[in-house]
Amino acid sequence: MNRPTFRDQLSDQTLDYTIRHRELIADAFWPLARFVVDHAHIDDNTRSVSVTRDVLDTGDVAIIIPYDPKSDSIVVIRQFRIGSALAIDRAAPIELPAGLVDEGETIEAAAIRELREETGLEALAIEHCFSYVSTPGLTTEHANIFLAIVDASDLKTNAGKPDEDEHIRPILAPVEELVRAVDEARVENGFLLCCTHWFARKGRARAQALVGTLTED
Repeated sequence: MNRPTFRDQLSDQTLDYTIRHRELIADAFWPLARFVVDHAHIDDNTRSVSVTRDVLDTGDVAIIIPYDPKSDSIVVIRQFRIGSALAIDRAAPIELPAGLVDEGETIEAAAIRELREETGLEALAIEHCFSYVSTPGLTTEHANIFLAIVDASDLKTNAGKPDEDEHIRPILAPVEELVRAVDEARVENGFLLCCTHWFARKGRARAQALVGTLTED
């Protein structure tokens, strides 16, 4: 067996690259751009590889795990999704509140706003937990996951912005029932799957610490 090298380390790494050309193919809600890029060979930095790639230029998004510690529940939402309709014939999937970051807005501010718009709830406390690139071969989308402490005792059955054709149903999901739904493959939203697995491992402890900041204030 060959000795491990720098490239075998279990971490994301840099790689030299140069963008030779960028062309905007479609200026839509999700801008589609074509890039001509020269990048170093993965195993030989003295060699160069030239590629053409089409990318949805999405950028940062905020995803919120709204946790109510009194009921040990997470607020999820249901709404129409064309992608789910076309891919798996389930046009009303369950997911987490999420959205794009507006120009001039911080990611945390976007998380607080999206939580309010899509659930009607306010974040009593909120913190960033982790981030990841969702589909780096397709999009620049950078998912930023936030844990928010909420009081869902008066959760409404509808939310969203009608002027954006949003018709959203918030749902109070006990944590163990949500974990079971994920384990039994009853839900397929990637953000929800990732965040539920994370919460099952670390969420309650992080939430307890976050609640502690409320007590101290």
